Amino acid sequence: MNDLSIVLCTYNEVDNIEKALTKLVEKKSVKEIIIIDDNSTDGTTKIINNLKDDKIKLFVRKKTKGFASAYIFGIFMSTGDYILRFDLDMYSEIDFFIDTFEKNKDRDCVIFSRYVGDGDDLRGDFRKISSLVLNKSCQYLLSNKIKDYTSCIMFFNKNLLSDILPKNSFYANFIIEFVFTLIIMKKNYLEIGFTQKRHTETNSKSVPNIFGFFKNGFLYLVTILKCALLKIIN
Repeated sequence: MNDLSIVLCTYNEVDNIEKALTKLVEKKSVKEIIIIDDNSTDGTTKIINNLKDDKIKLFVRKKTKGFASAYIFGIFMSTGDYILRFDLDMYSEIDFFIDTFEKNKDRDCVIFSRYVGDGDDLRGDFRKISSLVLNKSCQYLLSNKIKDYTSCIMFFNKNLLSDILPKNSFYANFIIEFVFTLIIMKKNYLEIGFTQKRHTETNSKSVPNIFGFFKNGFLYLVTILKCALLKIIN
């Protein structure tokens, strides 16, 4: 049964887009592939249009930019019972993502986690350590029931949105609040071990320099403090 919507946020993904879409359109469980492109300049959209598959739905944004707003827009455009999002440079893991989805449809949300089971983070020390410190802070200040608050690689039942709606933000800090609310509202979630490979850090569009890294770090901190206040209230 094809009841899964794939949401892909793209910007200059010419090296990955065709490989990913070729695999996705063949999956029987995939109902549609929602692509939100932030006006790529490298030919990404040309490749998408040339594939001409009814499952593919492309939305090109020429003014609005950013991962958070693209992801949330894709969620609203989806019509499947479930929504899966991953980064395009992870196309080699598509079989794993889909197989995991088909085995865990009873869950409200499944997070592909670097910090449980056989999960791992193979990026360079700078990105690896900073991510680990951030997630350890979330575990300490919020809850250790979830280990990877910043994965952004997940699928969830769309019915979940009636209780938990991702809030637009500058970057992916909204994921922390989304994940923490799963705990607060006692949803049926699961973390599955996932290895983030080293090459993924070279494809970062959102943190192209040290200034962007610290800016996003500050936004993460604000979100953690916001969730800590929510924890006290509840």
